Amino acid sequence: MKSKIPALFTIMNRLVLTGVLLLLLTLAGALPAAASVTESMTDTSIRLLYEAARTSGTRENILISPDSILTAMNMVENGAAGSTLSEMEKVLGQVPVTTSTRFLSRLHKRLGSTDRFVYKNVNSVWYKKGSIRLKKAYRNRLKKTFGAEVCAAPFTPDTVREMNDWVNRNTNGKIPDIIDRLSEETRVILINAVYFKGAWMDPYVISNTRKFTMADGGTQKVEMFEKTEDEYVEICGAKGYVKPYSGGRTAFMALLPPKGMSVKKYLKQLTGRDFIQGYKNRIRQNVKVYTRVPAFSYDYDITLNEALQRMGIKKAFTSQADLSGMSKDPLRIDQVLHKTHIELTKEGTEAAAATAIVVECSAAYPPRDILKKKVYLNRPFVYAIIDTESGMPVFLGIVNRI
Repeated sequence: MKSKIPALFTIMNRLVLTGVLLLLLTLAGALPAAASVTESMTDTSIRLLYEAARTSGTRENILISPDSILTAMNMVENGAAGSTLSEMEKVLGQVPVTTSTRFLSRLHKRLGSTDRFVYKNVNSVWYKKGSIRLKKAYRNRLKKTFGAEVCAAPFTPDTVREMNDWVNRNTNGKIPDIIDRLSEETRVILINAVYFKGAWMDPYVISNTRKFTMADGGTQKVEMFEKTEDEYVEICGAKGYVKPYSGGRTAFMALLPPKGMSVKKYLKQLTGRDFIQGYKNRIRQNVKVYTRVPAFSYDYDITLNEALQRMGIKKAFTSQADLSGMSKDPLRIDQVLHKTHIELTKEGTEAAAATAIVVECSAAYPPRDILKKKVYLNRPFVYAIIDTESGMPVFLGIVNRI
């Protein structure tokens, strides 16, 4: 009887060699590591917020949902090909579409609703009945990956009402509508809706009326919640803190830029790597963070065409677009519409977002002593609702005024 030991050693050697090869490929960039994918997707998120800030006035509060935008754009990516797909992959996370699809799918599963908080990410694809045929493989891919509802409709005013009812229902009434009208050339509408409601793990009990200095230099008296927190973060000179929501899967993170630096200028220098590494290296032991945060609530909407084009997605918006994975008919993106809502109270936070894409033919070490820090959000600041496992922002915003 032959010994099995040599065969066992052969198998072990092959496993070791395979592991080394995978490591080398990851280091070389051929296979992106999970951390680098998170950093790349977060980098795209920050760039989107910066582009939104570029087109908004200093008196306007801004809020985007990277989760919603990236998911909706990923549904288009799954139907793109050639140089159109290459442009989208380069801008939307700098990873292959299969990688970004898998990353977003896992994020949604990880953040699924529990009895402690509500998180919902849902999708639908509407196509004009009798005017276009969506490829079966494309429909099935979106159904399997994102649970997307696929609807054939006549694209009449009644269809617009149905789409808006779908958005209203899936954002718990926070975003009543997103589609205004459909043109004769409209062939496909891809819609994503995100809804979040989380109670603080440690609610606020103290609030006082204090001064908030707005981005334009004016001041206003606002209600400020005050509490001592135990997670301190510094990112590119900004001081901030992390406050978990009940259940621990999500958290609120606020960043106060260095004094004298505008939020826009701060975002311009911030990268996804800075954001994720700063979050992962936050101080969580032997620290007291004396915080103040204003109560705030607002709605925001933006058409993202210009922002995405400045970031590098160009062909998808032109007659040169290649969306052949979606349909044999010539198609291009006409509009990328995005709406959001947020309300931060002493009990928790409620936020919602919807993105509609209209397609037409044609670790830091804690000190031994107690570290004491102050983070008073009494002037414009950046904030995020993040996935605590990866640090990926689900919502990302700027408060310029209350």
